[in-house]
Amino acid sequence: MSIKLFNKLITCEFRSGTGIDIEFCDSRPVWVFNEEKQEVIAMPFEGIVIMLPCMVITWGNVYTEEYLGEEK
Repeated sequence: MSIKLFNKLITCEFRSGTGIDIEFCDSRPVWVFNEEKQEVIAMPFEGIVIMLPCMVITWGNVYTEEYLGEEK
């Protein structure tokens, strides 16, 4: 489940864990479904991850990276 809240995406998923953890991340890999190409790809996530017993809540943005260096 995902909802747009304050211009960021909030998601809630089930997990098979019982610990409690809060993580502030800037490049956590997440799986994203591209509707145009009908494929699943990995993209970096920037935001907050809250892990509760049997539940993961994320709030932030998924983005693409561009290489700005010289081509060889």
